[in-house]
Amino acid sequence: MTQTSAHCWYNGQIVEREKAAPSVASASFHLGTGVFDGMMAYWNRDHYYMHRAEEHLVRFRDGAACMGLTFPWSVEQLLAGIMELLKHEPKRTQYIRPIAFRGAPELWITGSEGRPADVSIFTVRTDQHRDLDAAISCELSSVERISSRSIPRQIKVSGVYVNSFLARRMAEKSGADDGLMFDRDGHLTEASAANVFLISGDRLITPRIKADVFPGITREVVMEIARDKGINVQE
Repeated sequence: MTQTSAHCWYNGQIVEREKAAPSVASASFHLGTGVFDGMMAYWNRDHYYMHRAEEHLVRFRDGAACMGLTFPWSVEQLLAGIMELLKHEPKRTQYIRPIAFRGAPELWITGSEGRPADVSIFTVRTDQHRDLDAAISCELSSVERISSRSIPRQIKVSGVYVNSFLARRMAEKSGADDGLMFDRDGHLTEASAANVFLISGDRLITPRIKADVFPGITREVVMEIARDKGINVQE
């Protein structure tokens, strides 16, 4: 079971996690209109190393704005909130999950502009000693990557991840760990929740960023490291 933090940062304050829950009649809960992001905070003996935290939070704030979920907290304030929240949790590697949503009871699709948005940030304890050399199995999924002409792929809209859930669930039911999804034209896009890289000879190959491929921050990091090491990267 996921070890979620007992507390969360909620609209500028540290509160008990369940006090930040949306109403059962929340439009974001029913329609999937929340926007989230995720990043790692690696515990390194006496401090946390945050993986590209500002870039993740800029993407989170911009994505929320695209969905009309505007909020007053700056990237710097969100980052300060994360650091305050980590003081309440065990000193170990944590996954950080910020999410913006409309928590008030309001079901209808129309009239969403101007309704207040809530922001919560919580953590999930992560095993930092897992075997990174162990292989995982992937199947070529029959679940098609949703088109950005339907829902923008460059932001993490909660409802979009039904697509990822179905691909992962189908893979696991067939005995695989994950599913590789293709777009409508039959081009490889990504796995259920990760960008994809292939090794061919001395080349590192990844699908180029286009409408239906998520522009992952970690994707950019992998490409930067590869190029620094003199590896031929081909999109």
